[in-house]
Amino acid sequence: MTNEALFEAEQTKSQRDHHTPTAGAMTSHIVANLVIHSLKIRQAKWFIKGSETLFIRQYADEWINQEQDFLNQINDILISEQEMVATLTTQFQEYTALTESGAQKYATGEQQLFDLVKDFDTQLLFIVKAIALADKEGKLALSAVLKLLYAWIAQQISLTQRFLNHDIREGLYEEDDDDD
Repeated sequence: MTNEALFEAEQTKSQRDHHTPTAGAMTSHIVANLVIHSLKIRQAKWFIKGSETLFIRQYADEWINQEQDFLNQINDILISEQEMVATLTTQFQEYTALTESGAQKYATGEQQLFDLVKDFDTQLLFIVKAIALADKEGKLALSAVLKLLYAWIAQQISLTQRFLNHDIREGLYEEDDDDD
């Protein structure tokens, strides 16, 4: 089989897995969110102003490093499980639930930090779904690392929300009783 044919087969499997969905497909959203979030953290680190500068300077590199560590761990597990691993910019753009904006760098420091918190929170939605799917599919290593990622992100939300003088869930996604 040619390289192009192998990639086309991978894409066909990916589309099928996303419609099922599978733990691997849901995890591809997590991977894309980690990649995009790391870029957004860098943008805030470089452009944030005000008292939030001290906070982001203290935590930005740690956040980026942790997200990259989780990204590597997750991709290693996906490969060992013979799952697709996103490697193209177009895949990250397609799978992410986070939005980017060049204009965001001009927002207030508080707005930039809170945007990062909301992105952390969005990531949790996908992580919870991927954990349930991984548990159902018997993908124990994937479930374990996703649980660690969940715990780390929840801690970062708490830390940043307290810095912003918010209640921990203030302004974040709340599931309605009608949501399934």
